Amino acid sequence: MNSTTLILIFKYMKEVFTLYRKLRERQLKLLNSFTPEELAIIPAGFKNNILWNLAHCVVTQQNYCYANSDLPTYLTPEFVERYRKGTIPDGHIPTSAEIEELKDLLISTVNWLETDYQKGIFKHYNHYVTGIEYELNTIEEAIYFNISHEGVHLGSVLALKCAITGSKK
Repeated sequence: MNSTTLILIFKYMKEVFTLYRKLRERQLKLLNSFTPEELAIIPAGFKNNILWNLAHCVVTQQNYCYANSDLPTYLTPEFVERYRKGTIPDGHIPTSAEIEELKDLLISTVNWLETDYQKGIFKHYNHYVTGIEYELNTIEEAIYFNISHEGVHLGSVLALKCAITGSKK
């Protein structure tokens, strides 16, 4: 790639990370608006809860970007195992420590990803096919796709919010 192409990619990725931060700030605002009990509610017709959706976003970002690049994630194996694709909530009401950890991870994982991207640590990417059969072949594709994945889960959180607040009436 020539220097002009690299400058354009860098400028575009800066905008991508700006969008990503806005999405995570919205997720954090929603997380802060619920009690621990509300975060654990699984309303009728739903398979998971608000806590699971938000934590799942953190895990999936780390898996798409770091694990698929053969790099270590910033998460504990227990956190990944609890919220990875294919899991369901265990029904517990989260502790204040668990909620604080998630709050921190919602912001820090985006910061780490942007810093690591700028450092150029993502040297290769293992081909991955997503659940909607979209193929990821580069770290940029993983980052772009992950934003749409998180948008889906933001929609789920908003639907859960309506179901929870509707059930209080």
